[in-house]
Amino acid sequence: DVILLTEKAIREKADIILGAGGDGTINQIASRLVNTGIALGIIPLGSGNGFARHFKIPLDTVKAISKISEYKVKEIDTVWFNRHCMINIGGVGFDAHISSAFANTKKRGLQGYVKTIVRELNYKSQFYSIYNNGQRVWEGNAFMIGVANATQWGNNVVLHPGAQPDDGLFNIVVLKKFSPLHFGGILKHLLEGKLHLNKNSVVLTGTDFMIRRESDGPIHVDGEPIWLGKEININIEPLSLKILCHE
Repeated sequence: DVILLTEKAIREKADIILGAGGDGTINQIASRLVNTGIALGIIPLGSGNGFARHFKIPLDTVKAISKISEYKVKEIDTVWFNRHCMINIGGVGFDAHISSAFANTKKRGLQGYVKTIVRELNYKSQFYSIYNNGQRVWEGNAFMIGVANATQWGNNVVLHPGAQPDDGLFNIVVLKKFSPLHFGGILKHLLEGKLHLNKNSVVLTGTDFMIRRESDGPIHVDGEPIWLGKEININIEPLSLKILCHE
């Protein structure tokens, strides 16, 4: 229904489309609005609301609606995983595994995420090769490869605090396979918004990357799991989406 309603609004040449939901719902709408010139407004109603939090959109529904008339139109980048649109955070590995597992749980919100993460902590690292413009820039076993167009997954859990959705670049944070002895330090850095600074992390920044893995599996775009093959091409379309926000 979300996609059908969005496409109907596009045909009717709407000036603004308001999306009420979490990052997954906002993604469904945004992916249809790329390069249309129609602005996207956001009313956060999701489990994490990472994209709305990045832009400091009120989580209170009444406040979010009342602020819409004060917002300005801002152009932002979109990032594409094998032509699947991402506006906020995507990834391969543990967070994609969690997104897939979380999609099948009845308990939503932060509590549901935490329970899913704890249940799945026995996840095994996988072997990946990362290429930038055809050149291999990293290879090894990784627990997670996160891709940041904006700063956070949601609930103020930050992937990369320097990610800006309008700079024509995205950030990749590779969390390498780590010893259980390092888990406490990783968790501390994660809660402090400094995961990218952890000694087990590798940070890459650019516009075009390809991730190669040993088998098919889930990835996620804005928290929604998608099953893809062994090669994942990630590229950016600068300033291709208009949104309503303070900035």
